[in-house]
Amino acid sequence: MMKRCFSILPQNVRFSSKFTSLNLPKLDLADFIDSNKRGINVLPSYRDETASTTQATNSKELRLLSKTLQGQSYRDQLELNPDVSKAINNNIMAVHIPNNLRRVATNYYKEIQEPNSLHRPCRTKMEVDAHIASIFLQNYGSIFQSLKELQKRVGPDNFKPQRILDVGYGPATGIVALNDILGPNYRPDLKDAVILGNAEMQERAKIILSRQLNEVVDTVEENVSTEKEQETDRRNKNFQEDEHIGEVMTKKINIMTNLRSSIPASKEYDLIILTHQLLHDGNQFPIQVDENIEHYLNILAPGGHIVIIERGNPMGFEIIARARQITLRPENFPDEFGKIPRPWSRGVTVRGKKDAELGNISSNYFLKVIAPCPHQRKCPLQVGNPNFYTHKEGKDLKFCNFQKSIKRPKFSIELKKGKLLATSWDGSQGNASRLKGTGRRNGRDYEILNYSYLIFERSHKDENTLKEIKKLRNENVNGKYDIGSLGDDTQNSWPRIINDPVKRKGHVMMDLCAPSGELEKWTVSRSFSKQIYHDARKSKKGDLWASAAKTQIKGLGDLNVKKFHKLEKERIKQLKKEERQKARKAMESYNELEDSLQFDDHQFSNFEVMKKLSTFHGNDFLQHVNRK
Repeated sequence: MMKRCFSILPQNVRFSSKFTSLNLPKLDLADFIDSNKRGINVLPSYRDETASTTQATNSKELRLLSKTLQGQSYRDQLELNPDVSKAINNNIMAVHIPNNLRRVATNYYKEIQEPNSLHRPCRTKMEVDAHIASIFLQNYGSIFQSLKELQKRVGPDNFKPQRILDVGYGPATGIVALNDILGPNYRPDLKDAVILGNAEMQERAKIILSRQLNEVVDTVEENVSTEKEQETDRRNKNFQEDEHIGEVMTKKINIMTNLRSSIPASKEYDLIILTHQLLHDGNQFPIQVDENIEHYLNILAPGGHIVIIERGNPMGFEIIARARQITLRPENFPDEFGKIPRPWSRGVTVRGKKDAELGNISSNYFLKVIAPCPHQRKCPLQVGNPNFYTHKEGKDLKFCNFQKSIKRPKFSIELKKGKLLATSWDGSQGNASRLKGTGRRNGRDYEILNYSYLIFERSHKDENTLKEIKKLRNENVNGKYDIGSLGDDTQNSWPRIINDPVKRKGHVMMDLCAPSGELEKWTVSRSFSKQIYHDARKSKKGDLWASAAKTQIKGLGDLNVKKFHKLEKERIKQLKKEERQKARKAMESYNELEDSLQFDDHQFSNFEVMKKLSTFHGNDFLQHVNRK
């Protein structure tokens, strides 16, 4: 035990024979300081030759390979801005009776739990506040994590969009997340937030955005106060906000973000954030997805990015996969590997045509995927129809989604108290059966986000960029990426972990979406490499994996989509048959009722008349009779 505890000390530390004292070497202050390590103080004896401290922020990250650290997703637990949380609690939630909010939120939760259900705009003022109390936190966390991924892949210095468009049903949730990521000094040229639904949501957006410093309109940069004065002002401001609990006069609030109720058609934006906006009617899949993604790509500026957020269920994934397919057209580039920007073809359905045959392709509009996909080939999980997952045979179909933990603020914890929103849980795991109950399990103050996302980048349209794209495509410099390949060995094509790694004693198994365009299963053992094995044990779902592995095999066979097409045809046929039977019964009831009224023979009682009317109109009129 003593040997294990002292093994982490530098090699030049000596012990006395009785282990009563340590003979420490004299250390100079310069040994602790490395000007190139961003303020991280590390003894040279503790550094691994393969490790890099250029990006590390703590000793745990210091032990990782530089590539592993570069491929990691954002690790910190998400937390809503405390000033925003306080404003929601004091100025939005406090004006309602809690059970009224819980009741509306419960109804909405039940609505979106239906198969292939979609988020919708809020219709009433009560729904607006219930949305903020229940859905806002989930959407905020999903957008925040996706934007952090974009920021890491393009580099913090390159992620400073000057024209931003956020479209959603919430209180400018994308703008709120972006402001928190880029800090109080972020002052872009234009921020537009399109809020669809009830107009009250715009008033709530004003309250929330006004609590962020980069939304303050009148800033006097010349009068720089001292640190003590700033601290005093902040305390006074917080004191005043704590005193005011209730409604706020939003007409007097001025913010930097322009709140709109309609989607712009002519402007160009450097960053577009879409939250549940590609499909509004499940019956219109995939036509509506194609039309909406085309519109937003038309207003994306050269060098800009578009971030698409959807629910982390089969419907959300299929929306994402369809947007990816219609944008990248993988069926037209069957022999291409890597992430060469693809030409965007507007308003046409392209199947197996060469570039020269595509007349509606813009000569200077090219797109490539940034995340989460490490390739631009056909998605190996896409089936093309969300209804396939509802069949009995479709229960085992896989889809791509991601999870993230976010801390619950006070208003979220208060909302989910009581019986209406309390979820039952048991202690079946381990010896905790006595702990079963309802509510927040073990009193935890966090919840898990579940979302799917997709990030595109539009290439610049200058002559040099266009020539480089054409050169890469003509030369096909990437060649073919086989099973087990790391692509071009950059974060551009490193495989992404799409399931939680299975960590066993001596080895780690990972499911990866790889640059080969296939799902692969990699196994990293301790005997393969101690350093890589250590990094594999620290990996999580959503990370990029930048190292080799001992075994690398194809993880999933080809999907038998034809079987699901046949099942779907049978389902549609059965639905049509039921509709015809229902219509026939309604017509028979109508004819009988009409004959009875025409001859006035009173062969039907009032009860029977109501029953036939119920059959014809598809509404249970008898419930009103029974109540009486």
